[in-house]
Amino acid sequence: MNTVVMAIDHQNNLSTTISQLTLQEAMLRNASVVIICCLPTDGGVEGEVMDIECAIDQAVQQHGQPKDPLNCAETSVRAALVPFQQSGVSARGLLCRGEPAAVIVEQANKLSATMIIMGRRHLSPFNRLFKGSVSAAVLETACCPVLIDLSEGQSDG
Repeated sequence: MNTVVMAIDHQNNLSTTISQLTLQEAMLRNASVVIICCLPTDGGVEGEVMDIECAIDQAVQQHGQPKDPLNCAETSVRAALVPFQQSGVSARGLLCRGEPAAVIVEQANKLSATMIIMGRRHLSPFNRLFKGSVSAAVLETACCPVLIDLSEGQSDG
């Protein structure tokens, strides 16, 4: 079966455009979807942190949950799974630690992904130079097609 990777950023709200594009591509390609969210290492070990199969609507979630980066990332991935599970498209989430562009490309290669779909942050030229662009690095190093949503307010990995 084909696999489409959707890369999201735990710091930004998920774009409905990215979800819709990924859902359309998955249906056209008869593909499963893997939603990847990458966390900084913060001195910790790089690699896979958590495999997520169960979606949860953010409106249903409890408001008293801690807001640490891991919890925020897990919440983002679970919310991103909702439209796929509602549409009957096989989907799962994957939380990883490491440099986002490298992790996205590594996981896409490991999964033999047929496409990577992601957004971008629209960094200023200074921040792009200082921080680097995750989407540009993925585009340069991926072994499969990369679709980058250029809409305003998107995440960059």
